[in-house]
Amino acid sequence: MEAQASPLQIEAATEPVPVAFLGATVMDGTGSPPIDDSVVITSEGRIQCVGRREDCTVPPGIPTLDLSGYWITPGLVDAHAHLSLSGWVDTRPDILDLRAEFPYAAAVARLRQTPHVIFQSYLCSGVTAVFDLGGFPWTWELRELARSSAVAPTISAVGPFLSLTDGWLQLPAERRSLLLSDRDAVRSAADYLISSGADGIKVDLSEPGDSAGGQVPRGWEDELLELAARWARSGGIPLVVRTPEVERARGALLAGASILSRSVDDREVDDGFVELLRRRGALYIPTLYVHEAAVGLRERRWVEMEELDTLCLDPGTLEWLRSTEVRPGREARTDQEVARDQERARIRRENLLRLHAAGIPLVVGSDAGEPLVPHGTGIHRELRELQEAGIPPEDLLVAATLNGARALGLQEVLGTVEAGKVADLLVLQEDPTLDVGALHRSLRMVVRGGRVFGRDDLAFVGP
Repeated sequence: MEAQASPLQIEAATEPVPVAFLGATVMDGTGSPPIDDSVVITSEGRIQCVGRREDCTVPPGIPTLDLSGYWITPGLVDAHAHLSLSGWVDTRPDILDLRAEFPYAAAVARLRQTPHVIFQSYLCSGVTAVFDLGGFPWTWELRELARSSAVAPTISAVGPFLSLTDGWLQLPAERRSLLLSDRDAVRSAADYLISSGADGIKVDLSEPGDSAGGQVPRGWEDELLELAARWARSGGIPLVVRTPEVERARGALLAGASILSRSVDDREVDDGFVELLRRRGALYIPTLYVHEAAVGLRERRWVEMEELDTLCLDPGTLEWLRSTEVRPGREARTDQEVARDQERARIRRENLLRLHAAGIPLVVGSDAGEPLVPHGTGIHRELRELQEAGIPPEDLLVAATLNGARALGLQEVLGTVEAGKVADLLVLQEDPTLDVGALHRSLRMVVRGGRVFGRDDLAFVGP
């Protein structure tokens, strides 16, 4: 089932126009106190002025919009997504194999051919920038496509990631991962990524490796990571490392990693680890909800976020997600597995709270594209998990805006409501510092690069 969406019909005619937003309370994303009864002036896709009424003079002839009683925040940044994954199992047959019904190559081709559907899901959800942390080489092409579209977020992409295992989710002429086997493999992979314009080098240390795929002895990991970090520095891009293990994460930080993707949860972090994170100025992306989604998939549970999923997911994807509960092969977890999962969840949350208390910058990333983590709406599931874990809403707003922009290396361009930055704004009917759910529940308007959309303009409609 293909979706047809109203904003795509007006895209060609949609251009940024000067607007003065009057009277809203501005939460600028920096963590500074709110600006009450504000003026925000946008022109040529940028924020020209933001402040109190006495600070910003509205030029004659500029349209004004009275937003008294509303809140303005920066657009959200999802700093962990996979645009070559659909959010369901058709692109992860290694988790639930439905290839007889959904051939893998066809599922990937559909994503490549219809990226506007995912773009719209993001904007509808208030996400105005996305960091793709691993996928097929064609994800690089989406950056320019998004730049030329009125209905699309800013896209950054690392392209294929380096992995300890030679995963089988490849295509005959395309790879979504590159085997981290020895020094020469790191050099050739890094050279390829930098030459292709990758926005980062990601190394996935979440799997142990195997002899058939080219095992990397533990003693070699630090050397290979240091080599990858040197290449990343030479290309002026970050080294992103995913590992659930504290010691591997420690080695990654010592090697030069600037972003840790997903939580470490094999044990609680120690003082030395916290201090190393602080000293290195590294960013930490917890990514909690994807673990709950994995349990939900195993138990064939899909729980909608009510109106959000109905509005912001295309009908085809929504239909497949709803069908999860009737798929065969449901397997209950054993008591031992439940206990193990609960303990890892406890450790993730304890580590998260400790790092937050220590002032380590948190970044919000949903792992969108993984099964039951939809593009766009997935960030709100993640924000809910982070708030329930104990992170205050006002800190989550910074984590999902300014810190997300830092992960993309675009903090000078977007991520806050400040003069000179790209006019990516959300207009809310509720205060997001009281409940992070306001970011989706009360979203009324999305401003992307100075283009103004009502929430209804971005909602999906049936075929």
